[in-house]
Amino acid sequence: MIKSNNQYSLSVIIPIINEINSLKKTLTIIDKIKVKKEYLIIYSNKFTPRNIKKEFFKLKKKYKYLKYFPQKRPFVGGAIDLGIKKSKKNYLAIMAADLETNPYELNKMIQMSKKNPHSIISADRWISKKGFSDYGLIKFLANFFFQKLIKFFFKYEILDFTFAYRVYPKKALKAYKIDELRHGFALEMLLKPIKKGFKVTTVPAKWKKRVEGSSSITLQSYFSYLRVLFKSL
Repeated sequence: MIKSNNQYSLSVIIPIINEINSLKKTLTIIDKIKVKKEYLIIYSNKFTPRNIKKEFFKLKKKYKYLKYFPQKRPFVGGAIDLGIKKSKKNYLAIMAADLETNPYELNKMIQMSKKNPHSIISADRWISKKGFSDYGLIKFLANFFFQKLIKFFFKYEILDFTFAYRVYPKKALKAYKIDELRHGFALEMLLKPIKKGFKVTTVPAKWKKRVEGSSSITLQSYFSYLRVLFKSL
């Protein structure tokens, strides 16, 4: 149990393939947040180029609390799963290395987490004005109807179930192992803790299309959300 804000500490889990410049900008921004923290950079031995891996050594010199690990299970869910296991702090933040999760918003999520120490703090693009930037009409409509589908089955006061940008109390993920390794992990990591009794507090957030690297979302990724949904019914 967290007794005071002075004991608040955060593990920031950031999966990466090759978005090194965006990662550097992200770290520069969130490093200004005054909270005890560690950065857990999870990369792919298979897909992360050698020159990008060398950059991690330079980052390690700049950020003494940065650690990096090659992921063992595949896909983004596998990277997050390893980050959870390696985390040492009281809270966990899940971010992207490509700036699609706005690093400027992490501080307000942490402040909300301190006010609600037993809640999951979930960034929500649907309660924010202009929450989506260059998202694409088809993708936007698909997201909209899927969120409505989830709310049809689960009467939670949440609008954005599939945005993985969140801050968790470590105890919400105690002994937790991600089952859905594709992008459906984001939905799984909300539904399972909720079923255990954890509350979710949402904060407005904005999503902006990446400028570096390429998205790993495929048709199978969308089906992974449906797998998680129907397993949870």
